Amino acid sequence: MMRHAVVIGVLAIAVASVRAQMPPARDTTQSVAPPTGTGALSGIVKDNDDNPVRRCIITITGDMRLARMTVADDDGRFSFTDLPSGRFTITAKKAGYPEMSYGAKRPFRTGSGVFLQEGQQLRDIALTLARGAAMSGTVYDDHGQPMPGVPVMAWEIRTSLGGMRTLDYPASGTETVFTDDRGMYRVYGLPPGDYTIGTSWYSNALGPEMRVPTDAEIRAAFLTDAPAPTSGAPMPPPPDTRRYNYSAVFSPGVLDPLSAATFALAAGDERSSVDLRMQFVQMSGIEGTVVAPDGAPVPIQLTITRRSPVQALNISSVRSTTAGVPFNSGSLSPDTYTVMAEVAESPGRPAMWAMSDVIVGGSTPTAVALVLQPAPTVSGRLVFDGSLPPPADLSRISVSLRTNGPGRVGVPGAIDAAGNVSIKGVIPGPYTMFASLPTSATPSAPTWRVRSIVVDGQDVTDRSFDIGAGGASGLVITFTDQVSELSGSLTLPSGAPATDYFVIAIPADRTYWIPFSRRIASTRPDRAGRYLFRGLPPGDYRIALTTDLVSRDLQEVSALEQLAAQSVPVTLTTGEKRTLDLRPGSGG
Repeated sequence: MMRHAVVIGVLAIAVASVRAQMPPARDTTQSVAPPTGTGALSGIVKDNDDNPVRRCIITITGDMRLARMTVADDDGRFSFTDLPSGRFTITAKKAGYPEMSYGAKRPFRTGSGVFLQEGQQLRDIALTLARGAAMSGTVYDDHGQPMPGVPVMAWEIRTSLGGMRTLDYPASGTETVFTDDRGMYRVYGLPPGDYTIGTSWYSNALGPEMRVPTDAEIRAAFLTDAPAPTSGAPMPPPPDTRRYNYSAVFSPGVLDPLSAATFALAAGDERSSVDLRMQFVQMSGIEGTVVAPDGAPVPIQLTITRRSPVQALNISSVRSTTAGVPFNSGSLSPDTYTVMAEVAESPGRPAMWAMSDVIVGGSTPTAVALVLQPAPTVSGRLVFDGSLPPPADLSRISVSLRTNGPGRVGVPGAIDAAGNVSIKGVIPGPYTMFASLPTSATPSAPTWRVRSIVVDGQDVTDRSFDIGAGGASGLVITFTDQVSELSGSLTLPSGAPATDYFVIAIPADRTYWIPFSRRIASTRPDRAGRYLFRGLPPGDYRIALTTDLVSRDLQEVSALEQLAAQSVPVTLTTGEKRTLDLRPGSGG
């Protein structure tokens, strides 16, 4: 067993996170009443000017599903009684003030919370609610006239786990405001951060489409006594079938969200005259057919997905149709879309698929013809390498593919009694494979963990890989009962246990910085300051500490970079039990 002592400074992540602005709801499906005790806590809420924040809402959440709410009095004071022992998160909020938790350095974050011993009375807990930033302006149409009733939202600028600049819903929630009769809007209660203003519909345009009538149609509409056309007279031009609508725009009025103007907001900032000019653009769409190889009228699930580089804008429309029957997408804003058709497996017919990327724009709908083909299958076997007997019931093992591409997010696999794996109906594209056994009720009980995943000789463990049209038949998932552990204690310079922190494990190899990676993990110490990571895959890691963390941070590259910048290295081997003691807050 190896033991090291290191010093890590306190790190505050400069990233906000989405949290719903509602007090925690109790789960009414639980028949067991929340625990009570003889403990109590009380405190006060003030603003940045040291004035009490009156009538703000205070919530506490704790271990064993406890959740309570109260309202501060006119002096900003609050109290809770009859509390059991345990860790509690204390949160204050009020309209116009970003939600703040005790011990957090930024709004909408969990914070350190407090540990309450049985019968302990904690007083003078102080929370600071800073007034949120606000943005206001006017939305104009393409002729410079104010537009009422337009939905507007402040989009937050973020960095995706892939390292790309992107837009996402703000930490204050996905709240939308509508312009008033003067075309004016005001978004308020924003936490500090970088923002842009944009309309808040995500796929198509706003309101009904419009068709521009031809000159002949306009004349005909006003000439009620027009003479009948004479023989040989030229035929009037056909109606203009092009349709127009207002497209989604971003400050100051651009269609590309990544070229929008951005604004850095501090607490209490007021930005006015952040105006938007709408764009009246020609709309188009997608039309076409999907056919089966044998011409059979099989039922189809048709999905049309927008492919903007901003993931938050990419919603899908899903409909049921039949092979051979023409389809029409309806009105779509100019952009790139993916059209995908899927046929579920049925007796005598395999799962089938067809897919095409389509650029929508121009005066006529984009035509697409899709021909269904059999969906690939990924097959292979499970291997158990260890001293434990293999699990008796292999059906409890979960194997699935996950993709960020169009279509299903997860494709589950089937496992037979002999450990053979089959994943059917796979659409070709990039995937990450996951496999696991149900977690034991006893965390320290011996169990099996994935050691490696190999597909056709390629090690794809915790990595993205491509599945082609031919599928793969060389899948080998190896489990081991040699489970690594990383543990240690967090101790303050005074010698007291440090319980306020999150401990984060980050893979040193950025190849593993992928969504939902099992190599990116966080835990919290117990009341004695002890922490434990069990089941981290072997490899090189950076271990970081912070009092501010939400799950979204572990999916954002800028947050991981800041954590890794103030971290210590550690290497784990298969089955190793390693100890790493940490002393936060010393400034070293």
